[in-house]
This record gives sequence, structure tokens and C-alpha cells, in this order.
Amino acid sequence: MTLKLWLAAGVLTSLSFGAIAQQAAQTPDPLDANAAVPASTYESAFKNYQDVAENQTSPDKIWRAANDEMARLGGHAGHMESETLPTSDDHNKHH
Repeated sequence: MTLKLWLAAGVLTSLSFGAIAQQAAQTPDPLDANAAVPASTYESAFKNYQDVAENQTSPDKIWRAANDEMARLGGHAGHMESETLPTSDDHNKHH
């Protein structure tokens, strides 16, 4: 290698030692009652609450629509036809 390459390699190597030698961030002692701590904040659980009157659809109507949709699909959200549900004899074969 040439002298310039050796110097470049030496500089790059010494930079990594400088990063390792930096001091770790000081963390407060958990047993120190006078340690500085960040201020606590409060956020209400009702911050994003929407009144039913604003939503225009009452929860019972939403539930009824979802229930009617499941009935239309035919049991188990349409994954099975209602006549193909296992009987007690069929279920015993799974064990």
C-alpha cells in the first residue's frame, strides 16, 4: 500500500476510537428524590369522543346492519354453509 492509503486507514481507525471513548449519557439516579424528571402530561380519554347526534347513525342501527349482513352471508361470516355445520358425530372425529 502507498503511504496515502496507510494514512487514510489510520485516520478512519482512529475516528472509531474517538466514538467509543465518548462519555455515555448521564441518567438520573432512580433513588435520588431531587432528580430532574420530565413534566407529566394529561390527555383525556374522551378527547376524540363523538356524540351519537354527530355520527348520524345510532349504535343499535349499526349493530342491526352488521347482524343482518352476517345472517345474509350464512353463518360463520360466510365461511361455511349452515347445512355443513358439523354434527356431534362429526366433531368426535377431530379428537
